[in-house]
Amino acid sequence: MGRSILLGLFLFLGQLQAQDSLSLDDLAKLGRITLESPMFAERDSANQRFLKGLQAFLSVEGNYLTALPQITNMLRLESPDKRFAIYTWQRPDADGVYQRFGLVAGEFKGETKVTVLEDQLEQIPELQFDRCKPEEWPGAIYYAIRPMKGEKEKYLLLGLAMGKELNRKVIEIIEVGKRGKVSFGSRNFKVDEWMDKTLRKPPLRLVLTYNAKYSATVRWNENAEMIIMDHLGPPEPKMKGLYQMYGPDFSYDALYWEDGWWHLKSGVSFNTGQVIEIKPPSQPTDLPKREQ
Repeated sequence: MGRSILLGLFLFLGQLQAQDSLSLDDLAKLGRITLESPMFAERDSANQRFLKGLQAFLSVEGNYLTALPQITNMLRLESPDKRFAIYTWQRPDADGVYQRFGLVAGEFKGETKVTVLEDQLEQIPELQFDRCKPEEWPGAIYYAIRPMKGEKEKYLLLGLAMGKELNRKVIEIIEVGKRGKVSFGSRNFKVDEWMDKTLRKPPLRLVLTYNAKYSATVRWNENAEMIIMDHLGPPEPKMKGLYQMYGPDFSYDALYWEDGWWHLKSGVSFNTGQVIEIKPPSQPTDLPKREQ
């Protein structure tokens, strides 16, 4: 990045420090700096301003229903019933490792509420079995949201958490109560085996873990009414359980909803039509595309 552009960034950030509120254009610029500046201090400062500015915008009645197409560093998902919207984005640190950030905003019982999500993905001891509060969020960039039939306050989320060596696709359930209380993880998965392991109890979320050099499909298919996903495995049987070696093996699995549970179906024959481009942490400029 040239010296003139860097100087412009410094001036822009300095001007924003004196402002009490931010325009949507300001938020859009801060979002790009959060991802693209070559200096960590600038990325971190821009991200802090972005978080506070977006939180302030969403605290205004009805603003959570605004689409925000000009803010391109994050993904925004609106719940199918328009009760709330969830916003997720990421900031690479000095070593190129991503930290994720998120907000959940909506109006509940006539009151606007914005909940801050704090990324604790690497600190959660049992990722697939823990119910998490917003301050214990298993951080991911969410690119799809689905209703769950018969579950008025629960919604399915599909997300991506990128890493230096490992990527994770997260199949998550968010629960948003009548007063806006947010939690992550729910006992709605009837899955006995996952990622070459026998599960000792029903999981609260499902996580696919694989080599960061690969991409893996996890997406909702409207026609089949299933989550279609790449089956992941090691190149050799002796590497079973070494997830840094795992990648797609050109077969597919699916999750389908029945009687209040997500059930796993293996060996599905299906053309996924993959549309999600994933770039390694050394190129922190793109996010997964939101599913249409």
